[in-house]
Amino acid sequence: MHGVKHMNLKKYLQWVLPLIFVGTAFSQPTVAVLDFDANGIPEYEVETLVERLRSELPNTGAVRLVDRKMLENILKEQGLQQSGCTTDECAAQIGELLGAQYMISGAIGKLGDTFTVDAKMVSVSTGAAEKAKNLSYDGTVGGLLLEMQILAWEIVDVEVPKALLLKRSGEEGGEKVTVAVMDFDPRGISLLEAQTLTDRFSTEVSNTGKAILVARSTVLEVMEDQGYDTSGGCTSEECAAEVGALLGVKYMINGAIGKLGDTFTIDAKMFEVATGAAAKTKNATYTGPVDGLITEIEILAWEMMGVKAPKSLTSKRKGTMVTETVRPKTKLGAALRSAVIPGLGQAWTTDYEDVSKKSWYFMGGEAAVGLLALLTYTNLNGANNKAVKNHTNYINATDINDIRTYKEQSESNLNKAESLEKQLELLTTVLMGVHVYNIVDAFLNGPSGEETAATKKQRIDLVYNPELNQPQLRFSIALD
Repeated sequence: MHGVKHMNLKKYLQWVLPLIFVGTAFSQPTVAVLDFDANGIPEYEVETLVERLRSELPNTGAVRLVDRKMLENILKEQGLQQSGCTTDECAAQIGELLGAQYMISGAIGKLGDTFTVDAKMVSVSTGAAEKAKNLSYDGTVGGLLLEMQILAWEIVDVEVPKALLLKRSGEEGGEKVTVAVMDFDPRGISLLEAQTLTDRFSTEVSNTGKAILVARSTVLEVMEDQGYDTSGGCTSEECAAEVGALLGVKYMINGAIGKLGDTFTIDAKMFEVATGAAAKTKNATYTGPVDGLITEIEILAWEMMGVKAPKSLTSKRKGTMVTETVRPKTKLGAALRSAVIPGLGQAWTTDYEDVSKKSWYFMGGEAAVGLLALLTYTNLNGANNKAVKNHTNYINATDINDIRTYKEQSESNLNKAESLEKQLELLTTVLMGVHVYNIVDAFLNGPSGEETAATKKQRIDLVYNPELNQPQLRFSIALD
């Protein structure tokens, strides 16, 4: 009886296949949402609010939502209504039938003018509440739609998008408001300087994304039509409110920029045109060159609109220097890159064109040998299977002709398998040899020590100069 030689396939899986394929798989937990209990408000309103929660959950990217129809079918089969499944045990049982990992349930109620929402996410495997959230809301029931969207992110423990938070806290439900800016009144500085700073203030108000700004030319045109002097002839709140009403804006902003010795002051007020009441007042004090007022008034614009100023502006105010350093390339860095991906180290070493070209040779060469090794492995596996099959038929055969035929086929397949095994061993050796040579070549032809030292001693940085109020390139040489 012939024995079939079985090769150690793990050896080739460890060395060949990882060099060719790298795969990763990500899965998201599945969640089903039961209709919330209605306490003091109509059930149809609760269904609408919960549907908003369902539609927002997939946007979080953290969970996969079970189709509502599947949930309703399971409940129907169990003889339950969604409102009849209120306990954690019931939710866990329904979730198990759905194949979901978590169930979300809760209640929405109303006490006087305040709406309450209580929600929890139950683990199907343990039956315990993994997360619980509650909120109170004063306003119309329509405002709860936004709260349910925010709740969807919070219940799965994902950071709520800023756009939703701005809608919750911003004016007009997060929508932009109409604003017009009057020229700031100059006190100790020239009219031209005041107008320049006002223009910069207006630009930053628009950049906040919180306002629809009326163009300065439109403001001046309305003032001329009303007989006001466009050069500081409309400084009172009554005048500004009248111009704002003609412009059809909700808010007007006016103020003054003054100078006391080396100190500059900015005072600004935003008031509602309809009522004349001050909505917000802001002021700033600055000591330094007049150019520095540009940064101060830009930051003031963000504060006036209730938005945190960008770091790029606050860093200017603090006079911090923003540097961008370039890490030197090293031989070891090139070798490590080629160890991960053939030829990557050579491509990374772009200082020498001929070295960079090698990356394509190594990458293509290893890919070709790897694919040939994979094809040989597939053929070897098939030859082994045929040898086993023919050997089994040879043992079970009773006819002399069948015995001879199966014996010849089994020996032929076995010989072919042995030949393919030798080829695979050779290809594996070649593949490993080429890969090692690729790493060594990347190291030997990587950036030299002299280049690295030069890079450390000579450095060009992008810095911000607070005195000139502009970015500059800085060249530095270490003296050690």
